[in-house]
Amino acid sequence: MSVTKEEVVKSAAKLFKERGFLSTTIQDIAEDCGIAKGSVYKFFPSKEDLFSVVFDQCHNDYFDQVDELTRIPGLSPEDQFVQQIILRFRYFIEYKHILVEFTELPIQQDPKFQPLRHKVRGRLIRWHSECLLHVYGEEIHPYLWDLVSIYRAILKEYLFWIVYEEKSLSLEETAKFILDKLNVLVKHMMASDLKPLLKPVSFERYLNWGLENRQGEKEQILTELFREMISALNALPSGAEHRSELRKLCHFIQTEVRKAEPNLPLLQASLYYLEREKELKSLVIQLRNIIHSGI
Repeated sequence: MSVTKEEVVKSAAKLFKERGFLSTTIQDIAEDCGIAKGSVYKFFPSKEDLFSVVFDQCHNDYFDQVDELTRIPGLSPEDQFVQQIILRFRYFIEYKHILVEFTELPIQQDPKFQPLRHKVRGRLIRWHSECLLHVYGEEIHPYLWDLVSIYRAILKEYLFWIVYEEKSLSLEETAKFILDKLNVLVKHMMASDLKPLLKPVSFERYLNWGLENRQGEKEQILTELFREMISALNALPSGAEHRSELRKLCHFIQTEVRKAEPNLPLLQASLYYLEREKELKSLVIQLRNIIHSGI
């Protein structure tokens, strides 16, 4: 029996979700797929490589749900913020073996996993900053990174209690409680004479993951990234006409992103369209991070 790489990832995601990384073996994944153990290694050299793909996919799926939530009509910024917190708790509870417990595993030190971890952390940090700005407005900008840091710490702590200690906690009440305390904190910060502690540079490692000490190499970075994107695009299991359409769009993005003043709305729309292809999603996210970084 032959299976695709996507089917191996699907089986791995299911087993990692149910049992966790340590309790899942390559043999387990092979048996779930109905193939020999060696066939899995044709796609992935190690269990760590396979887990990394699943880890990345889980975060991509999470942000897909976040995007859907932001398009619900009639929600005030505060209501949307509460719903985003609830979604985060629910999703991370469901995938706790993948998205929460990895911090205690040896894979945290895996050299291939670390860049992915930085990428995901940067994406979450950027998203949290956007959420806070959406609720409180540009006036919080001087304190934005202090607020992001505090907000992330609050989310992490309450997620721990919800997952491991107080499963009876209401997700909705917890989310509203967090918003209420942030309201108090923001009001206090805006009324105080205290200077902010954290600046954007404090988060540069994560916001510009993988680009440290490469600020003068934008052209090289883009060339490498577009080369990977074209290679992945050519391997898409879709029709020739669809691949041709995507190649044209990719060429447009290559041209636009190198302009001194690119058309950002059109560029973002093009990236969003490419991002719908799951095989390209991670690469598109990397490209978006480079555009946001302003290098």
